[in-house]
Amino acid sequence: MKGVLVTVSSEFRLFRQPKRIGDTLENHNGIFLIVGIEKFEILSNYLKIWYSCQNLEMTDYVSYNKAYKNNYQLEVEAKLKFDDERLKTSLYLGSIHLINNQFYKLTEYTDIKLDSTDLQVTFNAKPIHPLNRNEAKAKLIDTRKKKLQLQVF
Repeated sequence: MKGVLVTVSSEFRLFRQPKRIGDTLENHNGIFLIVGIEKFEILSNYLKIWYSCQNLEMTDYVSYNKAYKNNYQLEVEAKLKFDDERLKTSLYLGSIHLINNQFYKLTEYTDIKLDSTDLQVTFNAKPIHPLNRNEAKAKLIDTRKKKLQLQVF
């Protein structure tokens, strides 16, 4: 693992609180500050989490100003039982959900907590807007025209 920012995976027994953003992890490669959550997976009685981490032992890099949080994002929280299938089938990054009559795309995990047998996952989500009706209709007609021209000899 070379580099200031790396991916570190860690396993936790279910019903034990996992590490969170801002916590540190220590392993044989060094000490790492958790700066993000890339993905997670439930494996029988373990929770495996892939974290984006900063290697605290590396100090030879250029510092930047702190990134700002875009104001177009919404923070969404889902609380489900640890064995709920929706954790695998619908709550993944890039998935689209209807929230308060607006479509949102899940962009990043911001927290994972355990509350008894429930897994509480927090996401950032950005709004997704469909094309307006006229543009969508024009696109459909254009696609049909192209398809017909390919089939007509």
